[in-house]
Amino acid sequence: MTVVHAWLGAGLVAAFAVLAVAGLGLRLVGRDEAPTLYWGLQHWTENLLILQTVIGVVFLLLGRRLVGDDLVWLHYLYGSLFPLLAIVSGRIASMRREVHDYVGLAWGAFFAFGLALRALQTGCGGVLDVACLGG
Repeated sequence: MTVVHAWLGAGLVAAFAVLAVAGLGLRLVGRDEAPTLYWGLQHWTENLLILQTVIGVVFLLLGRRLVGDDLVWLHYLYGSLFPLLAIVSGRIASMRREVHDYVGLAWGAFFAFGLALRALQTGCGGVLDVACLGG
């Protein structure tokens, strides 16, 4: 199960990066609305982030905690609370815009990307490599 948690975390980092870069690309080409594929990826990423948070909470309840340096507790904040806040604030920002409503989502994805990447790094003991994702 920890392998699933690690790979899902890496997938979320990649999805957030795609959303942020795609939002920037849409803005640079002057699109007023995002394509359906962008919205679909946004919704799936939000749902997978919630699933990832639930898996992490289940691990905590089962007593499977991270061990490592003194800052390992940051994994819990970077991995769930902060990315959820970034996504929610991006969603709120997008609802307040009449044109380019995807811009708020792209900013939320950008911040969630950085935070989820940091969560993955702290979960891997500070070193990001494929061996960490293998369990």
